[in-house]
Formats: sequence, structure tokens, C-alpha cells
Amino acid sequence: MQKRTSAIVILVIVAGVVLSLQFGGNSHEPEDNEDLFDNGGRYDSSDLDYMGVIYSNRSDILNWNGGYSESTDCPWGRIHNGLDFAFRNDSDVIAAAPGIVEAIELSFIANGTVYKVAVLIRFNSSVMIEYGFEGFSEDVEVRAQQVAMLDVEVGDWVAKGDIIGQFLQGGGVDHIHFGIYIGEATCPIPFFSDDAYTEIMELVHTYHPTWELCYP
Repeated sequence: MQKRTSAIVILVIVAGVVLSLQFGGNSHEPEDNEDLFDNGGRYDSSDLDYMGVIYSNRSDILNWNGGYSESTDCPWGRIHNGLDFAFRNDSDVIAAAPGIVEAIELSFIANGTVYKVAVLIRFNSSVMIEYGFEGFSEDVEVRAQQVAMLDVEVGDWVAKGDIIGQFLQGGGVDHIHFGIYIGEATCPIPFFSDDAYTEIMELVHTYHPTWELCYP
């Protein structure tokens, strides 16, 4: 298993807006009490094994950059806690599963060279899903442009297939970082429906015929 590190969160105020800047870290802690989560009967939150893909059309994807890995023994040669999809500019990013938008976190990663707009959607008391809009820019205005392209706000309930936002593709390496957390990041394979897993592996093998989705 990979070594987990704690996140450092710094709150700053810019033009009256509080931004949560998170550096490091690899976890989103579950609710302390399962009874705290109540979806009002919107969907069955007892188990997640029907997750879909996060794109409407396969043609929306420019490339698949890498999957989940707990060691460097993988084709991309690094520990990685999610799946990376390079979306075309202005393509819809859709919800793989239902849930409530618990947070939208703004941060800079990779020594400040990459911005991240992380939309965190809670499925139940244990499972959190991250849609990380990552762009290779240090410009807060570019990041703000991506934020403006989101279709959800904190507190919104989303259904599977709902649009989370449109992707701002500034270069071919900009991507969505998709992650599943049960406290810590985990391989997403058990959560996909059979059809979704087949679709995503066909996508992966379009670009990398021998790659797997997860590497322990």
C-alpha cells in the first residue's frame, strides 16, 4: 500500500471569497456517524456498484493519461490516486453516481504550476467521489474561468448522468482527475457497473492497449 500523507489546508480571502488551498493529502474522511447522512430517499445509498463513466461521448476524450496505482510498478511510473481523462474543450463532465456536492476546493498543486478545482460529491457516509478539474496554469483568472463553467454548487443534489460542468482545455495535458475515497483513495473498479467498466476499458485500450485501470 502507498504511504498516505496528511493534507495541509490554508484558508485565504481573495476579494471577499474564502478559498481552501489544499497541498498534499490523499484522503477525504468519511462522516463520523452514518446516521448523519440522509439523502431524503433520492437514491439507494446502501451500496455503490452501478457507477457510470464521466463523459457523454467517447469522442469528448482527447486522451487517457493514467489510472490508479499504489506503487511505481505501473506504466506511468508513479503513485496516483485516481483516473485521468483529458477532455476536449467545453465538453460536459457528468456525474458517475448520485450524491450531494459537499465541497468545491480550489488549490494549486505540482509546486504551484497546476490549478485544481475539485468538486467533491458524497454518495453516502463512507464514499466520496472527486471530480478534479486540473489545468496547467498558475493564473488564478484561468482557474476562475473553470469555476465559472461549473453547473453545480455546494449543497446541490446530483443524479447519475447530471452535468457537473464543462471542461476548460487549455492544453492537451489538462484533464479531469477522477477519484473514489473511502477515507483514503481506493481503486474505483468495484464501483463501476459492468457496462461502464467495459466502456472505460475500451476507451483506455484505444490509447494504451495493454494498460489496466488499477495497479496495486
